[in-house]
Amino acid sequence: MSKNVSKIDRDIRKMLIISIVASIAFVVGIPMIIWGAMNNMAVMGIGIAFVVFGFYGMPLLWIAYGNLRSLKRVVDAVLEENLTKNSEIASQLQIRERDVKAKIDRAIQKKYITGFIYNGSELVPNERQKQTPKIVENRCKNCGGTLEEFEKEWRCSYCGSRFSKQ
Repeated sequence: MSKNVSKIDRDIRKMLIISIVASIAFVVGIPMIIWGAMNNMAVMGIGIAFVVFGFYGMPLLWIAYGNLRSLKRVVDAVLEENLTKNSEIASQLQIRERDVKAKIDRAIQKKYITGFIYNGSELVPNERQKQTPKIVENRCKNCGGTLEEFEKEWRCSYCGSRFSKQ
């Protein structure tokens, strides 16, 4: 896993894996029950557990995965598209403003969005918070070359890419 993968991306990946496992467990559990009934009761018990987990867990897990994906879209609108008002985000994503508010509240609670103060209708950058630099390593994220520091930016000595210091 890359160091640049955000917290929400990690949570989405985990939920996807668990959802796939539940789906597979459901499908595998049915033949396990049939085979276990004829040959081995322990296998049948495991098959029943797989089917129950898949039958009840799979829909809930896939719904949670979908909710995380839609939450990520709101987080991206704030962090990547610099949209800060509920009305702007709702317009951009074609969802209701009350849904945007709920998603922003959830994203702040889960710490997917940090560095902002939310008043219920708009996110304002928290000026009192120390801003973290965008570049953590002294390596170019495009080619891996060494970065050189200049007044307002970092420059790659190999490919010439430029990165802001903030």
